[in-house]
Order: sequence, then structure tokens, then C-alpha cells
Amino acid sequence: MKSIITPELVSLDEIRSSAKREVIEQLASRIQQAGRTAAAETLVADAWAREEKSATGMPGGVAIPHCRTSAVTEATLAFARLPEPVDFGAKDGPADLVFFIAAPDGADKAHLKILAALARSLVKKDFVAALREAEDSQGVVDRVTEAVAPAVAELEGAAGAPADTAPAAAAGHAASATSGGRRIVAVTACPTGIAHTYMAADALKQAAEEEGVEIHVETQALPGPPPCPPTSSPVPTR
Repeated sequence: MKSIITPELVSLDEIRSSAKREVIEQLASRIQQAGRTAAAETLVADAWAREEKSATGMPGGVAIPHCRTSAVTEATLAFARLPEPVDFGAKDGPADLVFFIAAPDGADKAHLKILAALARSLVKKDFVAALREAEDSQGVVDRVTEAVAPAVAELEGAAGAPADTAPAAAAGHAASATSGGRRIVAVTACPTGIAHTYMAADALKQAAEEEGVEIHVETQALPGPPPCPPTSSPVPTR
């Protein structure tokens, strides 16, 4: 599996544009120049189709345009630090850091685990601050590689490992919710099941921890039909 990002995929203070589509186009061009796609136009079209479903701007001056696309065969991240922020639809203002994530059509669990690790890092203030202060492209690559390293190590050690115990762990967590105090159950999802799914989950967990609230968040990683209505009464929040 190729690295999700290389220095050729990083733009520091070079892209000057006031329109988000132009930023996406220039990052797609960089992905093509780096040999990660032979169809930059398809990549742009797929990213823009996702962009039109809902804004990808996030609080703190960050934007994460992303898509599943036939234009790439390996999960790819292009990054731009913009000299002039561009409006990607965030409520608190335009973005000066843009992460363009392209996942292959039918991305497997390996791709999604790495993308999830990256998305979760984007809600960490120290990670974002380090990218704003990076002096060169390699510095950005090093920070991103460090962020996804645990997911890569997990995948490399997964061969021959016991079956996934996550469902059992989740059940245990749900059982623990019978203790006193406020409890919340949440589901997060994204039209493409890549970035916002995990970022929203981590943001909810951080907020719940700050407020002393117990929370269980289910991430819906793959796009699909809406969940069925609950068959029992919802969990009380108090």
C-alpha cells in the first residue's frame, strides 16, 4: 500500500483562489502530476458532486473536500495551506487548510481505517497548528504519517489475528451504560462514509467528556439506506 501522502501532494501558500472549486481543481491537478490519477477531470467531478451534497468546511479554518472515485486506486491525500482563506461553507468562516481526500471506489477496510485515523486527527488542535506552522512539504508529510501510523501498524499486524472483537466491546460498553448519570447514544454518518463520519464521532466524544456525559457513538462507515426506526424507547439523556 502506498503512502497516503507524499511531498508532491503538498502545496504550501501557492494556491491563490477565491473559489473552492478552483482549489479542488488545483489539488486534483497536483494529484495527477504526482502520478496518483490519470483522470483529474473525473476526480474533480466526483469531489464536486460530494461538495454539492453538503459543505465540507469545518470549524477552525479547515476544509475536507473528499469523495469515493474511480479516478484513484489507492487512498490519496492532497494538502494545501492557502495564503488567502476560501469559503468552504463552515459557519465560523473560510478555510486556510484544505485536505482533499480521494478514496477508491469500493475502498476496503484498510483504506477506510487509514482515512478514519486521518479524519480523527483533524479535530486535534495541536495537529492542525503544526500544519499551519510547517516550514516545508516534508514537515506536513511527517505529521500526517505520524497521525495514521497506528492504523497502518494495526493493519500490518492484523494478518492471522483473531476475529474482530469490536462488537463484543461495543456490547460491553452498552451494558456499562446501565449505571447512573446522563447517557447519550449517537450515530454519525457522511454521504461517502469517509471524513465527517469519524470527525463528528470524535467531536461528540470530546464534548461529552468535557460535560461529564457518558456517550456511545456508532459510526456508519459505508453509505447506505437510513437506519430503521428504533424498536424500543430511546435511551434517556438524564
